[in-house]
Amino acid sequence: MNIMKKTHNSQKDSAVFPVIGVMLMLVVTIVIAAFVATFARGLFSTSEAAPVASINVNILYNSGYTGNDTVMYIENLGGDSIPTADLRILTYYTSKKGSATGTIKGDRTAMNTKTVTVTNSTGAIGQKIVAPILLNAAYGDAATDNTAINFGNYNFAPGTIMSTYSNEGTAYILMGQTSSANQLKYLNKYGGDTLNDGFTDFGIGSTVHVEIIHTPSNSVLYSKDVIVA
Repeated sequence: MNIMKKTHNSQKDSAVFPVIGVMLMLVVTIVIAAFVATFARGLFSTSEAAPVASINVNILYNSGYTGNDTVMYIENLGGDSIPTADLRILTYYTSKKGSATGTIKGDRTAMNTKTVTVTNSTGAIGQKIVAPILLNAAYGDAATDNTAINFGNYNFAPGTIMSTYSNEGTAYILMGQTSSANQLKYLNKYGGDTLNDGFTDFGIGSTVHVEIIHTPSNSVLYSKDVIVA
């Protein structure tokens, strides 16, 4: 009788243990799921929503204030107004000829975008002006006393056109060049030494891949190949 009782209790215990194990696993699973859900909610609540904008980009080889400058224009055709301080502009151009053969990358934000000094051909001979790169074209020509046109200081609102303004500005944005001699050679506009006329084969018909990123949300607002016209 005692043997039968012990056997019965043993069978009950062996049946209970798996149930307890399953319950413990269920509790752990619920706790983990709750933690993950809370963490995910925290991530989504802190990330900024991506703005929406229709953007058009043109690169003209003979444009600008001289009519002979290569200029990139970026226009907000419609949508949200976006602080330019929140924008990152990436460009990729691959040269098949010249000493700078290969892919040249441009990477510009308000933090790493500077101004350049250029000669204003419409003014006195040799007059220098400071041209903020990616200036707001709505303000007109670049000026040393108007910081509102500086990239990072204005909103990229519908109707706004951002401009690289000049050869110097375009070479800086697309190719990271700050030397005036190198800027012209990288744009293949150098007219001096005929043996080394250009570091690249950049010109009309060249393809530049342009990406515009909204940094707070890390969303891509524009990503297209732009043909230089």
